[in-house]
Amino acid sequence: MNAADWRRQFGGPRIVHGDLPLRIEGVVKPWSMDVGHSKLHLRGIIGDQEGDDGLRVLDLVFHDVSRICVPDVCRRFELRVASAEQKAAEEERVGMRWPYGTMFLLDRDRATDYVVAGRVYWAEVGISPADPSPLLGERADAAGPDEIFFA
Repeated sequence: MNAADWRRQFGGPRIVHGDLPLRIEGVVKPWSMDVGHSKLHLRGIIGDQEGDDGLRVLDLVFHDVSRICVPDVCRRFELRVASAEQKAAEEERVGMRWPYGTMFLLDRDRATDYVVAGRVYWAEVGISPADPSPLLGERADAAGPDEIFFA
């Protein structure tokens, strides 16, 4: 069953395990935070940003966020899970341990841009870059992507 058929039959997007690393060839920025629910929303904008034509939007939402170290703009975005050695080195550097949650690295070349969270969801969303993310919607009947990935 394809993702669109899934949405019609079950009334919501299909949630599937996604493959990491996830590279985004474009600009990724922190977009919003929901402190009460420990969520961090990053938005990837793919395409020529000088014009609105042909821009694609990929939203990432981290849940159960316990620590962030995120640049204002990431141009070499690659979402991947930190190795045990990378995590231990960062815990040593900041003088704090985080035994729960996964350390997700955000940059292809650096291990100091990251989010520690329980899970991350992402999807290409058919919206304008200025629109709110359908991944943050609390309503199952809200318009959104047919398929959402998680890690």
